[in-house]
Amino acid sequence: MDELGLPSRMFASSCEPSGRKRVNNYFHLRWIDIVRQALEDEHLDLLNNSQFSRILQMGGHTFSVMFLHYLLSRQLVTVKKFELWWLYIGKPIRYAIQDFALVTGLDCGERSSLDGDANERGIGRGKGTPKAKTFVSIWDELFRGEEKPTVAWIMDRLVRGKKYKDPLTRLRLALLVLVEGILCPTCGTTNIRPELVSKLTNVDDFLKYPWGRESFLLSVRSTKSRTPMNYVQETMAIQGFSHAMVLVTITACLSIIIKNCGGDPLSDSALSTVDIITRVLERKLAVNLVTAKSVNQLGQAYVQSLVCTDVDGDLLNQSLGDKADASVANMVSLIEEDYPFEHNTWSGGVNADDVKQKKGPPRTSESSDDNVSSAAEKGNVPQGGGDSGMQSGDRRGQSSRQQGHEPHTGENIPLDIPTLLRRAA
Repeated sequence: MDELGLPSRMFASSCEPSGRKRVNNYFHLRWIDIVRQALEDEHLDLLNNSQFSRILQMGGHTFSVMFLHYLLSRQLVTVKKFELWWLYIGKPIRYAIQDFALVTGLDCGERSSLDGDANERGIGRGKGTPKAKTFVSIWDELFRGEEKPTVAWIMDRLVRGKKYKDPLTRLRLALLVLVEGILCPTCGTTNIRPELVSKLTNVDDFLKYPWGRESFLLSVRSTKSRTPMNYVQETMAIQGFSHAMVLVTITACLSIIIKNCGGDPLSDSALSTVDIITRVLERKLAVNLVTAKSVNQLGQAYVQSLVCTDVDGDLLNQSLGDKADASVANMVSLIEEDYPFEHNTWSGGVNADDVKQKKGPPRTSESSDDNVSSAAEKGNVPQGGGDSGMQSGDRRGQSSRQQGHEPHTGENIPLDIPTLLRRAA
């Protein structure tokens, strides 16, 4: 209802993209159990007592690529840079940094910059400062003979378990996988950043760095940059740890995963939000999309729009210095007043079929994530949210651009209309 001053929908009600649409992710939750098995008990205890403890519990989870697309296509359009809102059962659900911190347990506090913490590999070799020499030593110990190591390269080693090298080396490699491969991946073949390797000179400092903030900002910026055109494609890619979006939604509406047969521990209405998250993390989590759609359409389940409501969470959000949005402020006020939101409360949005018809010829230079979507339509991207295996840039929180193919002198160029249009673009 316009008179309520609420945000508009991205897609009009009942006009969202249909079919088997997916969000392509760059992390593999199954890597978590491989990492656990490669560590000594003392190092596993170290991680279980750190900010990574909840992440280590997610090895038995299945990231639902179609469920997340289903949610995001019911997104509300706001000017907020660091918040996402989507609708489920007609109720708004917020995804903000405090909600992300609550479900993941990650440190999302303010951080010092990673940039410049380390020399690029090889700079100052043999003549740099003691810190630079230590960095080179660790790099060579971890990646001897490999110039551009990736997370996949590390996993090929860690899958050997405790037979691979020494315990400290395996711990350092495991930490790189947790950050570069689970929380902050930017493409299918993310290269390990030298500045992260530099931080491994002190494992305690590495464990205390606010990786949650970096992960959240990466995923929310990536999602915010997607337009309706991205959503009508068969698949689109989102950087960072987008599984947290699923966890926030499940915490907000437990009916998505509670079994109707009764006896489910999550059906206890006296559970606190923290207890709910603990029990969700402990189970072998998988979302049945058919069930989730049915719950949404029936419109009878309870939805908690704001997962995190404590004061510290609000302060954490304020530290981002986000833009003000009157429509979001109105919505939050109505949430706090227990306003009975319904499916027909919301207006605006485009029709997915109209967006499809507006799709023009392919461009010669597109963002890496658009290229992933295009490749997926041709069958070149593994389905089910797997790693795309495509090479794209590694600029954190941005869509990398690949250069279009420029023909060499004398190269034969087919003079068909699509080619001429692409070259003109």
